[in-house]
Amino acid sequence: MTTSSSRGQLLYGPEDPSVLYLQKQHISNKLLTEGTSHIFKVRRTESKTWDVDIHANVRHWLNMFGFGGVIECGKSMKVDNELITALIERWRPETHTFHLPVGEATVTLEDVQVLWGLRADGRVFTGRDHHTRYDDWPSKCRDLLGWIPDAASETKQGGMLMTALINQTRIPLGDDLPPYVYIQRARIHALILLGGLILPDTTGCKVHFMWLNAFEDQDDVINISWGSAALSYLYHYLCEASVDKRKELGGPMILLQLWAWERMPTLRPSFVVAPVHEPYTPCGARWKGTTQIGNAPRYSVEHYRDQISLIKPGQFVWTPYVDRILPDYCNDVNECYMCDTYLVCWSYVEAHEAGRVRRQFNRYQGIPQSIDRMLKNADHLGKNDRRGKKGTDWEKMHQFFIGEWDMRYERFQATVDAATMSINIPLNPGYMAWYNKITVTYLTQPGGVRTTAGMNESASSIRLVVEGFQEIWHMTTEQEIDPRIRRFREIARHALQSTNHGDVMEYQLPNTAMWSCLLNHKTFHHVEVIEWGVLELVGTVTQNR
Repeated sequence: MTTSSSRGQLLYGPEDPSVLYLQKQHISNKLLTEGTSHIFKVRRTESKTWDVDIHANVRHWLNMFGFGGVIECGKSMKVDNELITALIERWRPETHTFHLPVGEATVTLEDVQVLWGLRADGRVFTGRDHHTRYDDWPSKCRDLLGWIPDAASETKQGGMLMTALINQTRIPLGDDLPPYVYIQRARIHALILLGGLILPDTTGCKVHFMWLNAFEDQDDVINISWGSAALSYLYHYLCEASVDKRKELGGPMILLQLWAWERMPTLRPSFVVAPVHEPYTPCGARWKGTTQIGNAPRYSVEHYRDQISLIKPGQFVWTPYVDRILPDYCNDVNECYMCDTYLVCWSYVEAHEAGRVRRQFNRYQGIPQSIDRMLKNADHLGKNDRRGKKGTDWEKMHQFFIGEWDMRYERFQATVDAATMSINIPLNPGYMAWYNKITVTYLTQPGGVRTTAGMNESASSIRLVVEGFQEIWHMTTEQEIDPRIRRFREIARHALQSTNHGDVMEYQLPNTAMWSCLLNHKTFHHVEVIEWGVLELVGTVTQNR
């Protein structure tokens, strides 16, 4: 923290804009000036399918296709739009990470496979945006799904309606039918899961015809990386929402909610029965049961924003799955989790930069060196939708990025070489000083008062106070001669340690230009500068009240 003038005007960040170069377009910039943000609404339409009994032979093929983990997790809990909104305020499209008080963190391929059992390894989910090997979509539906959707009532704008697909799953199946019948039904269930939960778009009501092209050969479906497809969709919608391009959200936002609950206990809802992970099940299956998510102030965006802003180093769980007993399909034996690579899902291309969050893999976290290269190459905020591109062969269109995905193990080896587990220091000593220089320090102004009934703003004011004592601590030394300065230092130490912010004494804030200038000014004494700083600190907190 430092002020840009003697009037106490804060520098909200980033001090160094080379990383977060989209700050002017980011919703946090609007939040800082207006004090509020739009609550995003998450689309999902798969819920009705969980009431349908799945025949054992159909379930076998769903397991073979790679959806057994999602089925095991069952019906997802109520989506918390306010929590998702608070997370989006922290999402940075320049880095594909959440910028938290403890550093960068993100949803990785590991999270997708461990939480939902969706395969991280394999080939990308893409293809031609046109019916292949068939004259039209109805004939392809007949052979692959055992049903021809009515063009007038069961299709819409290049896709099948979710309600029509769900109605097909309600038709009973016998036990002695030919194998292809169970495969056809498994394809229908898979399309419902994709369109309603894993890869939903903002329409929330249909499944693209083009996805059928990936289901022609049931033996080939087994090799698809559903995890990378899901993560690509998640990144895409988070990026567009964070720069205020969307009001409603597609993508697997339920997955993001589970990720947040696993890693940030202070964001978890109240449960009637405490969630417990059962051995040999995906971690997402843990979050079943009745919760007390409601519309009370506790579950407002303001509440979640404060909880995220107040997270301390010991409150973020970097490796939540380390002691879990998981089924084989939740483990990636090739360890492509840590690959710096590209994720491709039809028209979407997104970068997976695991090197920025190595602590999530129990690796040494250094200061990232390759800033934004991958994201700029992918042009993920450019026009990468399918409008006006009917019939496009997306596999050919994204040949370069698919080639990068196929070379992910070379990228993985480079990451491992740079961040081995043999280093006992989990974090580069200069990381937090670097991070605080390039991140946005405040989402809301200190001293402000919320409009939400029953809640007062606190996180920004607390951060300002903490950073003030942090400055005082680093301005002084143990060898101070003046007893007043030693007393100031002791007050700072006691305040930081007593409020569980002792970690900030380990690194200095990057922008100390103001303090240094004042210290070097011949008209100021050391004690006077500290006294002035304390008064300035208090004045900034109270000036808006």
